[in-house]
Amino acid sequence: MLNFIRSELYRAVRSKEIHGTAIGLVAMVLFLNVTLGLMKDVEHFRYGSTSFSYSMLVAAPMLYCYVASDIAVMLYESERRNGAMGNSVAFGLSRMQLFAGKCIVCFVVSLTLLALALPVYIGSAVLLLHGTGPVTLWDMLLEIPAMSLIATASLILAVVVLSLFENSFFSVLAWLTVMLLLPKLLLLAGMLLGSNALMNIAMWMPANFIPAATHVNTSECTAVWDTAEGMIKCLMSGAAGMLVFSGLGVLLLRKQDI
Repeated sequence: MLNFIRSELYRAVRSKEIHGTAIGLVAMVLFLNVTLGLMKDVEHFRYGSTSFSYSMLVAAPMLYCYVASDIAVMLYESERRNGAMGNSVAFGLSRMQLFAGKCIVCFVVSLTLLALALPVYIGSAVLLLHGTGPVTLWDMLLEIPAMSLIATASLILAVVVLSLFENSFFSVLAWLTVMLLLPKLLLLAGMLLGSNALMNIAMWMPANFIPAATHVNTSECTAVWDTAEGMIKCLMSGAAGMLVFSGLGVLLLRKQDI
C-alpha cells in the first residue's frame, strides 16, 4: 500500500488540476486582501479590516469540506470509467487497501494546499488591512482544528461515492444528499413530528449545528468552537462521521463489482 500511496502522491504533484487549485486558492485570497487593502482608506468603506477578511472563512466553515471533497473528485473522478481500480486490484492490492490509500492521499494533498494558502491569507491580511473588528486571527485558527475531522469525514465520503458511481454527477449528488440534504430533512422531520430523538440526531450533524451556533458579521463573532463544549462537539461529530463513512465504504466496496 505504501507504494500505491507514493505513486498517487507523485501523480497528485504532477496533476494540472491540483496545480490549478493551489494557484486558484492563493490567487483568490490575494485578490480579496489586495482589493480590500486598496479601498481600506476610502471614506465610509467599512470592510478594509482583517476582521472582514477573516470573516469570509470563519462565517463559512463548510468550505473546508467542499475543498477537501473537491480534491478527491480531481484525483479519482475518472477512476471507475478508466478501470484504474481493477488494475490496482489485479496487481495485488485489496479493495480496503485502495480505499484507505486514496483517503490518505486526499488528506495529505488537502493539508498541503491548506499549508500553502493559509500563510498567504494571514500574511496579506496583516500587511494590507487595518487590524480591527470582532473577528480575530485566533477565531480563524481555531476553526482549523474544529473543522479538521468534519472535513476529513466529508473527504472519506467523497472517496466512497466516487468509487461507487461511474458518473461523477451521481457521486456529487450523493455527497450533497448525505452532507447537506439529509441533515436538513432529519431536522425538518423532527420539528414536524415533535420527535426529540430525530432533533437530537439532526443537531449532531455539521450542516445543522454549525450554522445554528455561528454568527459572524461586522459587529459580532460567535462561533461554535469558541467554547470547549462546542469544540468537543465538532470533534466528536467529525470522528463519528469518519467512522460511519469508513464503515460504509468497507461494506459497500467489498461487494462492488470492478
